[in-house]
Amino acid sequence: MGLRYVTMPKWGIEMAQGTLTEWHVSEGDTITKGQLIALVETDKITNEMEADEPGVMHKILVPEGEIKIVGELLAVIGDAEDSASSIEAFISKFKAADTSMAAGGGNPVSEAEPDVASEKPAELTKSDYDDVNISPAARNLAINLSIPARSLSGTGRRGRISLQDVQQAAIAAGITSDGEPAQSSDYSNEPVIEELSNLRKTAARRLTEAKATIPHFYLRTEVNLDAMMQFKRAQEVDNGLKLSVNDLLVKAAALALIECPDVNVQMHGNKVHKFPNADISVAVATDNGLVTPLVRSANKRTLKDISAAIRDLAQRARSGKLTHEDMAAGTFTISNLGMFGIDQFDAIINPPQCAILAVGGSKKAWIDNGNGGAFASILSLSLSCDHRAIDGATGAVFLKSLKTAIENPQNLL
Repeated sequence: MGLRYVTMPKWGIEMAQGTLTEWHVSEGDTITKGQLIALVETDKITNEMEADEPGVMHKILVPEGEIKIVGELLAVIGDAEDSASSIEAFISKFKAADTSMAAGGGNPVSEAEPDVASEKPAELTKSDYDDVNISPAARNLAINLSIPARSLSGTGRRGRISLQDVQQAAIAAGITSDGEPAQSSDYSNEPVIEELSNLRKTAARRLTEAKATIPHFYLRTEVNLDAMMQFKRAQEVDNGLKLSVNDLLVKAAALALIECPDVNVQMHGNKVHKFPNADISVAVATDNGLVTPLVRSANKRTLKDISAAIRDLAQRARSGKLTHEDMAAGTFTISNLGMFGIDQFDAIINPPQCAILAVGGSKKAWIDNGNGGAFASILSLSLSCDHRAIDGATGAVFLKSLKTAIENPQNLL
């Protein structure tokens, strides 16, 4: 088959760069078609890179932890009989494809942190760490602080030396951030510096853009949760169906969106896209940041199916195994912080969607029911709307439909 280039792939229209987080093969390994060869972290998820064809991994050109633009050369695969000279000649001929238009223009690597070693010359250089299992950021800091590799021990996977390992070594050696010996003191409050993950960087950029460009307005209401909680207990006793409040809210919101299709929309430029089904994104907190995987056509799915789908999405989100299909743009988002003791909050819209429901915790309140009153569980809801596509009356109608669905949960069946 001859020599072939392995380049940074492009998953999704918005992908401009990726981080080569882990190689699953080594130089000289024989590779089969479809074999997992590397993990690449993009803006939202970690992707599995598979071999398109069988062959031998001749040359790995990018170490773990480095960021590369889409189309840049990562490795070379070929046949067993390929010579070293032919491989080097093949590498020298490589020319990366121009992905600037597809990636949205510009060089995304320019946003990365500058090379500390290039800003401050030191006795140590990158070559002193060539045979050391160390992340690029940790290597740069070690060079800047003149900490030799032999004095470092790694706590990361496979003994990899992390940025925090170097920081701890510097503190133990009494070295400050400028490389000078620290003055003796009983007080120490050195920060642990962590670079934002690609996911958090993307979330920061998208949320900043959303808040700055989308005219948000907020509608707040409260609903009586007692009937839904009784329904939830009855489903568990009668049908063995273990449902969360969030499962029920997703179904209720889906039905309300079908009743109020003007909220089940996306905004693209000056055009509003209306959808026949409710694809609901569910906010899930992970160690790397917030993700919003999708429950497709929630209006057509059973409660059992919705519950299983949400559990599966949450588990795969926290283990970094979501796919691009899981992260597609939905028509509506639910963000629930009630389990954290939050009474009420307002959420930022997830574009191109035009609305997001923020769910707080329930609290007991005295309700006048015409028979002297009684205590009830009251749930706080806040609807954030994009005023370009949704006006106040439309949002109010949606909340009324949602309230009806929550307070009459038998209709969720």
